[in-house]
Amino acid sequence: MSALYRYLLTSVLLSQRYLPPTLIFLASMAVGTTSDNGPLQSSYSFCVLAMLVCTTWLTVAIVNHEDPTQHKITLVMIGSSLRVLAITVAVVITWCVPLLVIGLVYPIVTGKHVVTAADLGVGATAQLGAAMIGVAIGLLCSRLVIPRIGIAMLTAAAVILLVLLLRWSSPIRPIMTVLSNDKPAGANAVPLTLLALVSAILLAAAVLATRAVADRRD
Repeated sequence: MSALYRYLLTSVLLSQRYLPPTLIFLASMAVGTTSDNGPLQSSYSFCVLAMLVCTTWLTVAIVNHEDPTQHKITLVMIGSSLRVLAITVAVVITWCVPLLVIGLVYPIVTGKHVVTAADLGVGATAQLGAAMIGVAIGLLCSRLVIPRIGIAMLTAAAVILLVLLLRWSSPIRPIMTVLSNDKPAGANAVPLTLLALVSAILLAAAVLATRAVADRRD
């Protein structure tokens, strides 16, 4: 598994498909959090939105970076489509880690906030939950499920709007609501942790659903 992880990570780095979503994330940070003097948790609420959009794009780019023939060769060599999919998700999450760090640090550097360890923990938990939802959406809108890229892009955009507009369609709206309240970070830690766990469950469900559709097609 480690060999496949290194292969996929190296292949993604060489393909540079990670650049557009990464640059969009950085631009979003610059526009949305620079010189913000409000509560730090509110700044992290914007980071959650940016993380959702960018991880969805990043996931689609990484899952689709292998052409169908090469993907079939990888499946034959590994012998398990679930293992390949799980390692692909691990590669995506790996690239989300530096984005998460940037999302934590950038508002502090460019704004004026009172910073506590609890604030950082809450921000990291919230962004990790958003990242997992973004990965789940990206998997279900990748070539493995929706072969036509145009339809996949429209579907991804529609799903992102859905999870932002409908409160209980995903943990995203509740996460942003918790971050925007006036409670201290310590009081928000438990609900955000629970919402992140729900995000992890939804990601696992998306992995299994993607595998089922892809195996049936193959």
